[in-house]
Amino acid sequence: MAPRMSGTRQVATDEHFRFDVPGCYRTQAFQALLARHPEALQLYARHVEAQAHEPAYLQRVRRLVPRLVRWLGEEVAADGRPGLCVQASALLSRLLEELGIWNYVVAGGCVLSFVPADVRPRVFYLFDLQPVEVPHAWVVAPPYDVIDLTLRQQRYPGPEGRRIPAQVLSCRAPQVTVQPEDVCTPALLQGLLLRGWARETLLRRAFPEFWHFLKQFPARQVQTPTVSVKYIPARLLLPPWHEAWERMPLINGKSFVQFRSEMTLVLSGNGAA
Repeated sequence: MAPRMSGTRQVATDEHFRFDVPGCYRTQAFQALLARHPEALQLYARHVEAQAHEPAYLQRVRRLVPRLVRWLGEEVAADGRPGLCVQASALLSRLLEELGIWNYVVAGGCVLSFVPADVRPRVFYLFDLQPVEVPHAWVVAPPYDVIDLTLRQQRYPGPEGRRIPAQVLSCRAPQVTVQPEDVCTPALLQGLLLRGWARETLLRRAFPEFWHFLKQFPARQVQTPTVSVKYIPARLLLPPWHEAWERMPLINGKSFVQFRSEMTLVLSGNGAA
């Protein structure tokens, strides 16, 4: 992604704030900056995207991230609860920061198109006749465009869930366009069209904040042998950083503190992953 740093870059410059380490948002200085300038979190994410890393860093990320994802994916599967995307993504993000790996958390919608197309696409909509919660969350950690621990753990009414990979991990997720039917429920879309909204400009006119965000953080497509997933960003999430969150059960009865203590053993090759 070609980052667009103008505007929000000036916020950090004027405030004398430096994005010097992964997870620098866990400082009082950044929290104060965020209170004055809510767009500062987008600046942090674009800073993550914009960095030119040394080959040794990228090699380390490519070595550690798949092992970390397999381990956490097994913990998510052992937990078994659906709808763990926010907790799992925040946990992964914080553990990556412990390893010195730059990343950020995205919340948004998804469109799952199955291969072969004998099952209707499954859509996690962003907009309905009534306000809805953002349905899914994942992590971006360059060079990985999408790291998704919980796509299989969502609620699926039929057997198609078995065709979804346990984890999604992609360095080659091309940018794709978003259509109104990707984010609007059929009832909402039909109502907007009947009221005279043109399909070609509907997203830009009806949902300008989402449209502007999507221009900065575009949708990406991940292709697997059994399903194609379109990831549609809608906003960024700030992983919790207070002590109470770090010690509360998150996944499979374990806290962030417990996962952090186990991570060294797992990544050394002596753990279960």
